Order: sequence, then C-alpha cells, then structure tokens
Amino acid sequence: MNARPSRRTGPEEARAVMRTFLTEDEEHAWQGLADAHESLTRALDAGLLADHRMPLSTLQALIEIAHAEDESISVSELAERIRLSPSRTSRLAMELEREGLVERQRDAADSRSTRIAATQAGRDRLLEAAPTYLSTIRAHLFEGLDERDVKQLARILGRIQARRPHRD
Repeated sequence: MNARPSRRTGPEEARAVMRTFLTEDEEHAWQGLADAHESLTRALDAGLLADHRMPLSTLQALIEIAHAEDESISVSELAERIRLSPSRTSRLAMELEREGLVERQRDAADSRSTRIAATQAGRDRLLEAAPTYLSTIRAHLFEGLDERDVKQLARILGRIQARRPHRD
C-alpha cells in the first residue's frame, strides 16, 4: 500500500479546501456572480453580433472612446477600461479606424502615445447598437428583481468596488 497522499482531489477534499477560504454562502455568491457575468457577456456578444455585426469588445471600446472627457482616450487607458491587453486594444483601434468609426492621432503631450477619438460614424454606430446592449442587460440582469433588489445589488457592488484600489 502506498503511504503517499494522492495528488487527485476528490469532492470531499475539494470542499474542505474551499471551506478553508470561503463559507458555503460565499461560495454560492461567487458562483452566482461568475455565472451571471458569463451569461450576460455571452448574451451581449451574441445579440450585438446578430443585430449589428459588432462584437461586445467593439461596443465597449466605442462607449469608452465616445464618452472620454477630452473626446479622445489613449490606447493604454482604453485597454485598462475594456480589460484587453494593450496590443489587442491597439489592433482593435486599427480595425475601428479602417471601418471609419474612430480616428487615431499622436498624443500632443506624449509623442509615444496614441489617442483615439470617435468619428460621427462611430457615434452613430454606438447609438444604433445601444438598444440591443441595454435591453440585453435589462433582460439578463434586472428582470425578476424589484426596485429594492436592484438598490441592494448596487449598494453591495458599490461597497466591493470601493475597496478596490482606484485607477489614477
């Protein structure tokens, strides 16, 4: 008989490890949050592709670009906001520029940096896709919740967000 413990973890061992870090309620909350995010992200991407031939990452980029304070945003800041790598964000910006949805320009303050601004065509495309985007969020996230639930969810997520380090 082998005295060495098995490297395979069965359900009992996995639960024991989980309980070392998370209560059962915390585990359920985490799984619910992860499942809700995945489901909503899939639904948004599918709806935007079907109705507007636009992936979710493109819409998220257009939202951030169109709503930037100085009417333009650096590629690095856009990457952080849409949670893509800087190289993937740079490629996305080039794709959007080829489609006429954005204009890329050198940053006057830092010639190494590129800024992106939405064109009128980009703003129009964003307005066309907004109903699909927003109605999908409503259907997958808020339907079945009453006003009190939504306020409680916003309060809880706000408290979680407040604990995270802020971007500069």
